[in-house]
Amino acid sequence: MLPTMFRETKIFNNKWRLSGIQKVHYNRLQKVVGEFGTATGKLIWPTSVTTAPDGDLVVKDSGTGNIQIFNSEGLPKERFPYGFEPIKGLGDVTCMKSGVILVTSGTRIIQLFSKDGELIHELKSPKVTWPYSYGITVLQSNKIAVSDWSNGGKINIIGVDWRMNAILKTQAIEGFHRPVRIAVNKNEEILVTEGQLFGRFQGCCIKVINSERNLTQTIGPRYGKRFTFENPSGICVDHHGNVFVSDAGQNCIVMFNPDSSLSAVIVSEGLQGPSGLSMLDHGALAVADCYNHCVKIYKYK
Repeated sequence: MLPTMFRETKIFNNKWRLSGIQKVHYNRLQKVVGEFGTATGKLIWPTSVTTAPDGDLVVKDSGTGNIQIFNSEGLPKERFPYGFEPIKGLGDVTCMKSGVILVTSGTRIIQLFSKDGELIHELKSPKVTWPYSYGITVLQSNKIAVSDWSNGGKINIIGVDWRMNAILKTQAIEGFHRPVRIAVNKNEEILVTEGQLFGRFQGCCIKVINSERNLTQTIGPRYGKRFTFENPSGICVDHHGNVFVSDAGQNCIVMFNPDSSLSAVIVSEGLQGPSGLSMLDHGALAVADCYNHCVKIYKYK
């Protein structure tokens, strides 16, 4: 019998109706990792999820202030504290190719952990600050990009000497309104979600920074009568360049083609406050389902 924290569902969303955008070939929930609780393997308000180089699932659990690591079968491997956010849910988690885990928590500090929970270092600088850090991703150049809510919102590109864990240089890109999470594609373009601020429908789109570090494109918020973003949160990119966005306002996941055209609503039921997203090596999509206190893994095409 499978543990309660790992439930497998054969059929999902039998009442699925076409969105009018494009036929969905797969709309199936494959696995549910975690459930409500404070014990190891259980979660309270998971807000961020990423995939480690070895295929493990790394989850930032905002309700308990812990990072939890699950193996590919959904079984818990490690659990360690990172602290708590000054604003609940403000922060993110990502992994470097070396396996080092980077954590933001809505402060001016970026934490570096080993996979066994050892705090390796805290990145911070007295000269350059990102006091309300949120999303984080690692670029191909081994620089990191961090979204920050201060001064209306910006993206910081941070160069780091990883041998000394020292900040070398930062570049701030302005022109954002409450930037949330970040993803990078194979062209080294940075994609940023902008959500709501206190119920005001400002932003609610994806903004694109090109490889020259210029803000060049806005995707959304409206697509005629087919779809309108309400509160986009998580974002990730698959190996083909398709872009996936979670909308916490509508409890759905949408997919965009590599040319930024809207492809489909791939998940429309079963989510409550979907937040961080991560692509798994075998082509499945992991979703931090915040208010259902779990991570859900979906098959898509």
